[in-house]
Amino acid sequence: MPPAPPPDPVPQYARASHVLRPHHILLLYIFALAFQPLDENPLPGPFTLALHRIMIRDVAEITPPRSFVQILNDIKQAAPPGADGPVKAILLRLEEVGDAFVSPDKLSDFMQTLPLLFHDRDDEETARFSRRSLFGYFCHRCFVTFIKLSIVGIERLFNDFHAWLRSDADPRFVTPPGYARIRRDVITNDYQLFKSKQDKTEYAEAETYALFMKGLVTNDSNVANDGLRRFFEQKFHEGSESGLRQHAMLNLARMYFLRRELAACRKTLEEAITASRTAGDNKTLQHCSSLLHRLPPLERGRWPIINEVQPDMHPLEILADVKKLMNVQYQQPLAAAYERIVQAIGLYDHYIDVQGGQYVESEQLAQHAVQSVLWTNFGCTRLARIEEDIVTAFSEVGGDDNTRLTVALNRAYHVARQGKYQQAIASLLEPDVWRGLSLADYNLWAFEIWSILAMRACRRRQQRQLKDYLIPRRPNAPHIPREYQWANDQFGSIIRDPLYEAMLMRMCEQSHASVDQLLTALWHAEYHGRYNLYRTAIILLADVGLEFGMTKWCRRLMDEVMPQIMSENDLEQKAFAEFTLARCIIAAGDSSQSALEQAVPYLEDAAECYATLEMYPAQCDVLFLLAVVLHNAGDAHRARRDEVAQAHAEAMEVRERVHIEVVERWIEQTWAVVEDIGAALASR
Repeated sequence: MPPAPPPDPVPQYARASHVLRPHHILLLYIFALAFQPLDENPLPGPFTLALHRIMIRDVAEITPPRSFVQILNDIKQAAPPGADGPVKAILLRLEEVGDAFVSPDKLSDFMQTLPLLFHDRDDEETARFSRRSLFGYFCHRCFVTFIKLSIVGIERLFNDFHAWLRSDADPRFVTPPGYARIRRDVITNDYQLFKSKQDKTEYAEAETYALFMKGLVTNDSNVANDGLRRFFEQKFHEGSESGLRQHAMLNLARMYFLRRELAACRKTLEEAITASRTAGDNKTLQHCSSLLHRLPPLERGRWPIINEVQPDMHPLEILADVKKLMNVQYQQPLAAAYERIVQAIGLYDHYIDVQGGQYVESEQLAQHAVQSVLWTNFGCTRLARIEEDIVTAFSEVGGDDNTRLTVALNRAYHVARQGKYQQAIASLLEPDVWRGLSLADYNLWAFEIWSILAMRACRRRQQRQLKDYLIPRRPNAPHIPREYQWANDQFGSIIRDPLYEAMLMRMCEQSHASVDQLLTALWHAEYHGRYNLYRTAIILLADVGLEFGMTKWCRRLMDEVMPQIMSENDLEQKAFAEFTLARCIIAAGDSSQSALEQAVPYLEDAAECYATLEMYPAQCDVLFLLAVVLHNAGDAHRARRDEVAQAHAEAMEVRERVHIEVVERWIEQTWAVVEDIGAALASR
């Protein structure tokens, strides 16, 4: 049996060919100018170290090539203050690098001296760089590429180099001179004198996929589709069929999913599944099936599909199941969602340690962000803040990480719920939050700012501002009008919809007709573990019980739930609970002197909470009841009664003033900033 062929030492992701670019000439000139043998190097140590770091970054080519001005500025910043001698001489020669190559012959003469950097002259005199080192390999590769050029190619490289020196365009967005793509066909290839097999064949490159990513980020479907098509139409191997069509369809489906074009996403995924089965690509088939399970079912009332844990499944697909289990319509308690989180953590360890998956920081922190959402729904916001702190501390700042963005949005909304509206919006307007966002994430970010402004207008009863200014400017994001105004559209929740109906009946002074809805919501909230909604339902139930004269039972009910409400410290819920408890105390005590005095602290605290939240109608109701209680509490409280009456009159004036206000100046300025940021992100 013949021995197996030796493995290919060249990795599959290595470039099959090399193109000499203008910035390569500058890097080679810096090597020849500043990197002398160690025993002859007159440059100071710190400057040499900084120069090594700059060169490693540009030689490695892990980022797009930079312009001449950017590289020169980095070297100038690395130079010591007041530099003179060799450092000053190097800086002067770099500024006048164009004069060193006044003709193609001068460029050719310089390139012919490159072997001195990596080729040993004799046994006793070694070159500056080892041929197997990063710098030595770079110099050797550039030299080999240059000697293959024809006279026409050298002249073209010379012209591109001088045009590049004069250009200051950012190569990430504008193609600089000398960086256009070169077609590798035999007929028009006149810039090379010697052509290898790789120089005659145009193999796949990543630039077109970067074009697809740019279209995905800027929400330009035409650019994204064209870039994706061009990328997968390239030559990846010697076979006649690339076998990668399923990857193209999967990337296209992901783009549709991010843009919430669910019908197109479903159709594309069905094609991708068929292509994956034809190609026998089980991993891609698993990714397509998992993404298909994220889409809402076509049949009305059907439960979503929960993924089974499999070796080739990505851990984020298990975390996606948590969102399905959090929907109360599917009758699953939050404990089931926690089980999926534990499974996702175990699958992530298997994915990294056994399957050899690529480590991505945001994927490791995703389970903490999901836990923060779960703890919030559980009614334990302090634990949610701890999980958010973990994500904030260890995630990248200013990037496109959706995990960090989700945490920032949830935290800002929590701060706004405590009455700190401007502080919450200011935290979202920080450049570190939005500067790296895609257009899909920008919509989420802008919608969160809109939600905070809408919540503030709703609490202040600024209906004109909400209907005339905010609603016409609502970003394109999932929205239910019942969130901030009385509307017929339902939440689709077996807990929130009955609570909404109960509050509506309370406003109409028909609370006795909402007992059935309250009891239904209360049972489901306790079963599903939604204790934040459970506390609200208890307060409303005690409020209804007062109308039926069940005063002592209502007070006992409030006394049992108050420790949870005080520890959670949600100001709106706390104020409503204290207002209800004070009324229960007064009613249960038959309006006695001791009952009135016992209710005063709760009413005062409730009034302060409503003032902090700027809920002026609710504050007026509390102050009015507090003034009545103090009036009936005796002559000792007359002075305090007058102060409360004056505060009530002032609150009524503020209430009337904000009610007719259409738009405030700072809100207009804030939304103008949001629009400018969106325009800047879309024009990248």
